[in-house]
Amino acid sequence: MKASKLKLGAVLLFMWTSASHAGLIATFNEQGLTAADLQETVDEFRDALGPNNGNSPVNGDPNGRRQIDWDALPDGLADPNLFPGDFFNGDSAPRARGIEFEATGDTTGFLVSSTAASGQPIAFGFDRFLPRFSEERLFSPVGGTTFDINFYDPSDQTTQATVRGFGAIFSGLDFLDTAQMQFLNLAGEIIGSVNPLGTQDFDLTFAGLIFDTPEVATVRVSGGNRFLSENGVFEGGSGDGFAFDDFIFGEPIAVQNVNASSPSAAALLFSLIAFATYRRSRLAA
Repeated sequence: MKASKLKLGAVLLFMWTSASHAGLIATFNEQGLTAADLQETVDEFRDALGPNNGNSPVNGDPNGRRQIDWDALPDGLADPNLFPGDFFNGDSAPRARGIEFEATGDTTGFLVSSTAASGQPIAFGFDRFLPRFSEERLFSPVGGTTFDINFYDPSDQTTQATVRGFGAIFSGLDFLDTAQMQFLNLAGEIIGSVNPLGTQDFDLTFAGLIFDTPEVATVRVSGGNRFLSENGVFEGGSGDGFAFDDFIFGEPIAVQNVNASSPSAAALLFSLIAFATYRRSRLAA
């Protein structure tokens, strides 16, 4: 049975904002047994961020988005080999996404799971417990449960950038409040956070935030009390261990170009309200 919707057109929260400071416009938080249960919410999040700018090092539509589904990653960078956190901050397609992953706390690196064709176990050998939203690969920190996600100008991989939204698919998240994503601005201030939904009855969760301007410089991910070791085994005793599938985020805007490229809060608010209105009309039909 499909999970009950805990949203209005996937939008849980609207906040009026001032023109001088970015504000949280919408929170997305959905759980489901299958990828189909999340598809509508994920599509609404994508549409709210804008068109897919792909993986070119050329700057894309500032009102667009980029994403990672891990499935095109070369086998040589997947389990049992560690994944380099800066791989998707490259200067050529398909690496040019303007995003890097930084190990923090006890985390020592990252693993991306193998494909069946590679001959290695899929889903780190936990196929039963780690479902996929998009086939076949999953992403996980190793040695710990925390990491930072930082953004860079896709056309100049050394220039820091900010985005106006980020969302992630969690696989195998069992318990409510086990995981958290904090959204930080350039000053390191927390400007928003979300605790992805999770119960033992649901296998996939999507969570994300959208702001009225691109002010998110870092997404800090934490949670779980079991972690994946470098040899692909979950350690840390009993508790919650999970992985990640798709990451979806707004077009990274170079810091010096943020003000000139930012969409207006009114335009974003209008588009999100339109999604909610459309959703209500479909449910009432």
